[in-house]
Amino acid sequence: DMWDQLPEYTQRANELGISIHSAYEAATLYYQQGLSTNEVMAVSNETLKMARIAGLEAADATDRMTNAMRGFNMAITEANAQNVNDVYSNLAAKTASNVDEISTAMTKVASLANNANMSFENTAAFLSQIIETTRESAETAGTALKTVIARFSEVKELRSKGELTGTDEEGQEIDVNKVSKALRSAGIDLNEYFTGAKGLDEIFLELAKRWDSLDQVQQRYIATMAAGSRQQSRFIALMSDYARTQELVGYATNADGASQEQFEKT
Repeated sequence: DMWDQLPEYTQRANELGISIHSAYEAATLYYQQGLSTNEVMAVSNETLKMARIAGLEAADATDRMTNAMRGFNMAITEANAQNVNDVYSNLAAKTASNVDEISTAMTKVASLANNANMSFENTAAFLSQIIETTRESAETAGTALKTVIARFSEVKELRSKGELTGTDEEGQEIDVNKVSKALRSAGIDLNEYFTGAKGLDEIFLELAKRWDSLDQVQQRYIATMAAGSRQQSRFIALMSDYARTQELVGYATNADGASQEQFEKT
C-alpha cells in the first residue's frame, strides 16, 4: 500500500526538503501506531519539519514527537503535533538550548510529569531552564527533573498509604514530614498537590516566586528535601531565577507559528 503512494511521498519529500526515505520512515512508524492515512500524512508532516529544525533523523524525531504526545495523553493529531513542534521551536529560539536537547530531556519525564498533573508547556519550560542554566547534557537535565517529580510522587503515594518514610529511584531516603515541613517553611502547602487541586508545576512556580525571600540555609534544605542530595544543584538552578521562569513559561504557552518560522529559516 505504501509503495503505491510513492508519488505522494516523493512530492512531500520535495516540499519539505528531505529524502523520500525519511518521508516513508516517519509514515511507517505512525501507521504502526494504528493511524489512518490522513492522520499519518498530517502528523508526519509536522514531525518531519521538527526533524529538519533539530537536525534529527526522521525515526528519532518520530519517537520524540510520539513520546511527547503519548506521555501527556494528547491525541495523535496534526494540531497537537504542531503544538509540540511550536513549543520546542520557540523555547529553542529564546534560550541557550535547542530542539534536540529539549526533546531528548522530555523523553525522560513526559509520562511522570503528566501523572503529577504538570502541563506539557510548563515541563518543557522547566527543562529548557535547567539546560540553559547548568549547560549540562539533555539527559542529565531530564533525569534531574524526573528524579524531583518522582520524589514528590513518592511522597504523595506514601502519604496516601499512611506511611512516613521511603526511598526514591536513586535509593535516597524520603521523609514525608520533612518534605512537607521544608515546603511549609516557604509558605507552600503540599495538601493542594496531594488532593489534586494543583499540579506539581504550579507548586514549583509558587516556590520559585518565593525563592529569593529565603536565606541560603533554607534554600539548600528545601532543595535537598525536594530533589535529594544528588540533584539539589539542578533544582536550585530551576528555582533561582523566577523572572526567567516566567519568561520561558510565556514562550512555551504562546508559541503558535514558531515551528513554521524556524522551518522556513532552515
